[in-house]
Amino acid sequence: MRTETLTDRLIKASHAPLFGVVFVVLRVVVGLEFLLAGIAKFGGWSAANYLETADGPFAAWFQSLAGSGVIDGLNAWGLTLIGLALIVGLLVRPASMFGIVLMVLYYLAHFTSNTANGYIESHIILIAVFLLFVAGGAGHIFGLNSLVANAMRKPNAFVKFLIG
Repeated sequence: MRTETLTDRLIKASHAPLFGVVFVVLRVVVGLEFLLAGIAKFGGWSAANYLETADGPFAAWFQSLAGSGVIDGLNAWGLTLIGLALIVGLLVRPASMFGIVLMVLYYLAHFTSNTANGYIESHIILIAVFLLFVAGGAGHIFGLNSLVANAMRKPNAFVKFLIG
């Protein structure tokens, strides 16, 4: 039996059916965005141009990563796997944590242009959405996390953390 999450409390305080539907829609839409972006990066795409034009306080570090096939692969696979996890609702918490890391890196890579109109922009908004997914049981609402949790007799603390 899992403990009550922040999402459970939010659902109790809100219009439960509507909140659940909106939460699932948000999870799936963000998942589709990441999945499609990841798939588009397979087959010859390179982050070199993006990294070569990095600016801000960590520009030299980002520029040193330009042209690395490992970085290209990590980016493509990371986006794809984060998207898949969000869409099917399995391992949403770790996927969201990796999503936060990715958005922080994207934000810092072009810090000057990302903050030209203020510090809040799309990467920061996605970080906030991922924080919501981390805090709540996003994969338990029409997701595979609930099926996995119900199928396990006594999951250990680490597994409980991963599936929310």
